Amino acid sequence: MTAGKTKESKKTKKPKDIREAAEKKEEKEEKPKFSLGGLIKKLFGGIEMTWKRVIIFAILAGIYTALMALLVPDGNSFHDIVATPEAWVLLAIIVIVNCKKPLEAALKVFVFFLISQPLVYLIQVPFNILGWGLFGYYPYWFKITLLTLPGGFIAWFVKKDNILGALVFSVAAAYLILTGVGYVTTCTEQFPNHLLSAIYCFAIIPIMCYGIFTKRTPKLIIGAISIVVLVAILILVGGEKDLEAYRSLSDFGVEYGNGALVSHFSGTKRGNVTVIDAGEFYTLRITGRKGGEYHFSIEDDSGKTINFKYHFDSEQLILEEEKK
Repeated sequence: MTAGKTKESKKTKKPKDIREAAEKKEEKEEKPKFSLGGLIKKLFGGIEMTWKRVIIFAILAGIYTALMALLVPDGNSFHDIVATPEAWVLLAIIVIVNCKKPLEAALKVFVFFLISQPLVYLIQVPFNILGWGLFGYYPYWFKITLLTLPGGFIAWFVKKDNILGALVFSVAAAYLILTGVGYVTTCTEQFPNHLLSAIYCFAIIPIMCYGIFTKRTPKLIIGAISIVVLVAILILVGGEKDLEAYRSLSDFGVEYGNGALVSHFSGTKRGNVTVIDAGEFYTLRITGRKGGEYHFSIEDDSGKTINFKYHFDSEQLILEEEKK
């Protein structure tokens, strides 16, 4: 009789065990799995961008940028966030697309820049030879900060996932492409300077596009506009190369030890002049492009100033002292 009850008990427990096992399996299947695509989607629209989070995000961005300024030398890709806005485009879009209304986006991205940018300089003050003079660079970033008010309002419409959103996003994409081409040019001339920045400028466009847009039409419009912009930029600037030449300043009567420097430079195409201290004399490193016309002035500690003009005839530098 006891054995019979035990057998009967086992039979009644079996369906319950099966049901519990099935429920556990369902719970396991329902548990969301990590995916890179899901993380990107969450980053671009799946976060509640509260004021507290905006402030924390701004402080973290400011601290990181200041550290890059202090620890990473100029010319390195990680230093570029200090001087140029392409990385800040990404940070601004993250704030904007996680807001519910356009006015909210404008105000929060404005406050994000209003906190982060001064903080970048404030952290550097005790460690930089310029001290509080570093804030002389802030007016450039303050202008950008002011532009985030109308810019954030307009940029919010990328959330509409339609043609208007695609056109608005394409403005940011065009800027990143233009900046990326500039980094590619610099990288090929001074490899590997700005290599990661060049990759970032082109790679972040499809990443943001994937995270923000779900419909096919906006994605196609952004892709088409990006290709057109890239081709146009390559036609305008990609066909020219920088030419380079060197000239000794001693040929123009500049004595060594008088601290010669370039006090003025202008040109019709991209070019530059730098003074190199060779140890016994000063040398000019002169760059430019075919067809460009350039003017510059050299000034030394004795008060002597010499004005020059130059151009490249084919690849031959034609440098002349300019009498005024």
